[in-house]
Amino acid sequence: MSKPWHILAVVGVLALLAGMLLPALQRAREPGHHRPRCRSQLNQLAKGMATYLNELGDNRFYPWPAGRPGCGTVASPNFGGAEWLATLYWTRIIPDPGVYNCRSSPDSNEQGTELGSAGAPGGKPLSADAVSYAAFGHNSVGIYLCSKRGKGAAYAASNLAIRDEDIPPNEPMATDDTEGIINHGERDNGGMNVLFFDSHVEYWTNTRVDLETGVGQGDLCALRN
Repeated sequence: MSKPWHILAVVGVLALLAGMLLPALQRAREPGHHRPRCRSQLNQLAKGMATYLNELGDNRFYPWPAGRPGCGTVASPNFGGAEWLATLYWTRIIPDPGVYNCRSSPDSNEQGTELGSAGAPGGKPLSADAVSYAAFGHNSVGIYLCSKRGKGAAYAASNLAIRDEDIPPNEPMATDDTEGIINHGERDNGGMNVLFFDSHVEYWTNTRVDLETGVGQGDLCALRN
């Protein structure tokens, strides 16, 4: 026996609505699903940096291990935030390229190809997709010293090997990247992970930081991609 046309119409409308809503619901769930993963990856990067400073840097920031190529950037040999984190890949302290990409971003370092094996590939700055996180880059030291100690970039340029005790533990060290998309939710209800120098991670919502422009400003002024 055939079903009444109005029942078929209702079923059709429900199917159409389901097809429209399910992708939206999936996208809404993804930020919450990926956030713990990105938090864990930031923790891994912090532990890797502690190893790097202890084993290769004598607890000083930005020294490049002796006997290795430079950081790979010919046009600008100084470390940016992305290069700083990428040193953990170049020195094989964290050899998993997936750690450097947050799943809620469209970034891909092509299984490490975009990261390079011992410095940025081709002697060029790292691509924007190679590292999903903003971090405390070389030039940020000048910003930090200027804002916290009344000393500026000129001092930092002559004192690149800032000792780890020069940076307080409650200073932000890295965050989810804000380039391209907002990582964990929409602008008005999402948030971002912030990693500190003592290796703890906090989740900051839009009430604490502008999720699109916060990196490089305010409390996160020293962070760069």
